[in-house]
Amino acid sequence: MNQLKLVADRLRLAADLWLHRHGPWCLLFVGMLGVLLGFALIVMPQLNAELATKQATLKNLQVLVASSQERSVPAVDSAAKSALHYQAFRENLADDEQVLPSIKAILDSAERHHLVSSRAEYLRAGDDHAQTEMLQMTVPVKGRYSDIRRWIEDILGTQAFVAVNELAFKREEISENQVEAKIRFTIWHHPASPAKRAGRIRASEVAP
Repeated sequence: MNQLKLVADRLRLAADLWLHRHGPWCLLFVGMLGVLLGFALIVMPQLNAELATKQATLKNLQVLVASSQERSVPAVDSAAKSALHYQAFRENLADDEQVLPSIKAILDSAERHHLVSSRAEYLRAGDDHAQTEMLQMTVPVKGRYSDIRRWIEDILGTQAFVAVNELAFKREEISENQVEAKIRFTIWHHPASPAKRAGRIRASEVAP
């Protein structure tokens, strides 16, 4: 008991000496420092957690921006390719004056390939969006399959503005060497001039 009292007296004496040397302001400073240290120990973990959350959010935003940029590049490439394809399509269009010679060339080619053609059917149409017109020509022919195939290859190889939209074959007997086919060609061409189009309309109005 006496020893504890002695220790307490020594501590009190040391505190009195420290206060006498440094004054009460130093004690106040030490107390404030302790308060600040305790506040930092409490607040800093919360600030660290909030900072980590913001960093994760920023990383997610960076990933989203990068992925959107990667998706936008193919979209731009696709649009550019579509524009190039459309430009190539426009360059291959026939003039309106080439339509009738093209029809004659198709029929003459069928004859050269030893095909017998029946009466062809014609249908005109326009595409305002693409600013083009087309003439659909359905031709029934009869002949050997190999001749029909070479005839179609000849047309597509010599007339870039002609497309094949429908192709049907029929053979009455398996033993027959001849087949019947119905091919629908589409001749793509530039629109006719307003005067020529008006002339067609007048001609159709007076046609019997």
